[in-house]
Amino acid sequence: MFLNRCFLSPASSNSSCLNAVSLPLFISSRNIGRRTPKPGKPPILPPAKKVLYKVVHPPWMKPEDVKELLWRRHAYNNAVVSLRKVFKREIEAKEAAGLGIEALRVREKDELNELILENERRNQEATLKRERQEKEEYEKIKAEFLGEIGKKLSAEAENAKEKTIEVKKMIEISQTFVTKDNLDDKLKEALEKPVVFDYCIDLNGNKFFDPVPMKYVEGTPTRQKARVFDRSLVQPRNTETPPPQPASATSM
Repeated sequence: MFLNRCFLSPASSNSSCLNAVSLPLFISSRNIGRRTPKPGKPPILPPAKKVLYKVVHPPWMKPEDVKELLWRRHAYNNAVVSLRKVFKREIEAKEAAGLGIEALRVREKDELNELILENERRNQEATLKRERQEKEEYEKIKAEFLGEIGKKLSAEAENAKEKTIEVKKMIEISQTFVTKDNLDDKLKEALEKPVVFDYCIDLNGNKFFDPVPMKYVEGTPTRQKARVFDRSLVQPRNTETPPPQPASATSM
């Protein structure tokens, strides 16, 4: 806890307090919660003789009061004895009729055994029911898995059939493939019957196919200048008649 020094000194003025330096003041709170002990002898020392050997004599009472208290004591004791006898007879009668504590303990024990047997029976029924449910769930999941496996196998079989058909078609088409053996014949055929697949489309959707190239270039080849080869600038010649394709290209 920090306090200003000017608040602790009553003689200090306001001006001195303004110029005073705040100094830390530590106040311990260790003894705040402790109660001050009572004055006297410590309890660890033995008592004095006048206190230890002092006999307190009760004051004398009147004979009438003594007789009244004695009669009340006898009446109270007689009532207590009578109640004890009554309670004892009731307990003996209950025990004879089978309603005593021992009989109650026997009945509680028998009831506990019956409850334990009933609990075991219910546990067995719950176990059988749980086993049936688990078996049904197992059969259901097994059927679902077998169905999924059957679907996958059928799909794989269909895929295998399709792939087999594709392979057979490719084997048939492979007769027209260009190989090292028939390379010269295919080159001669391509030169004799060229096929053009290039075309352009104008804004109206008309297709302009390129003309079939010449087998041999006659004269001086023209140079491409700007948009000379733009088919949309010239009169359309073959707009709706695409060039014929060879049998090998159509089969592929």
